[in-house]
Amino acid sequence: MSDDKFTKKDDNIFKSQVKSVEKALNILGAFSVEYPRLTFTEISDRLDIPVGSVYRFLSTLCSCGFLEFEKATKKYSLGPKMILLGSVAVESIDLVGIARPFMEEIRKRTNETVSLYVKRGLEKMCVCKIESSHSIRYSSKIGELTYLHGGASGRVLMSTMSPQELDEYERVVGFKKLASLTLLDRAAVEASLEKTRQDGYAISLKERSENSAGIGVPIFDCAKKVAACLNITLPSDRYDQARIPEWVDLLRWAGAEISRKNGY
Repeated sequence: MSDDKFTKKDDNIFKSQVKSVEKALNILGAFSVEYPRLTFTEISDRLDIPVGSVYRFLSTLCSCGFLEFEKATKKYSLGPKMILLGSVAVESIDLVGIARPFMEEIRKRTNETVSLYVKRGLEKMCVCKIESSHSIRYSSKIGELTYLHGGASGRVLMSTMSPQELDEYERVVGFKKLASLTLLDRAAVEASLEKTRQDGYAISLKERSENSAGIGVPIFDCAKKVAACLNITLPSDRYDQARIPEWVDLLRWAGAEISRKNGY
């Protein structure tokens, strides 16, 4: 009988502790990029927690370094312990590892080469690829640096460049002709980048090379910046306009999921 009473009591204590942890995490979750600093009242209004409990939770989180209290503004903000944990979380993200299962699924559905590109200075680099099973296929070498202005993947990566960065690219690299439909004019390049930003994807045909086509979507990170481009690449003679909407939707789905897992 005594064992039963002890077990029930222990279980109640455990549930209470879990509930307390949940409430503390909910308080931390009240902060965001839009609301990085909150007053006591703002925190209390956002949560279904008694005022007295909110005060105790805030005091504990501050003493542990998870929150900081600014006396001048009477506002709370995330503390150094949260900044440290956030940095550790960012460093622990393996973008290639996150993206690979989605890339394999896209390749399975399209049977075309799927690649992941990142920006490296004024160039782009392929960091992962899942190749098509077609005997004739188009793909980049992993680790190879190539021009940004040629192809859908480069356009996605260039879409976040500032006018000053585009000035540098034009001065240092230039808009060299790579294939018959490569964009060579600064105004045309800027117009294509604006369209990419508005559409949320880019399509290219005979821009990177005469026998290539590509469709790319952005991958975002926790800072809401474009971290990479997820791309389908195929020979231009296999490019079928009728299938593009389906492939764009597939890439967008994968891009959104990868971005979410990447902290976006």
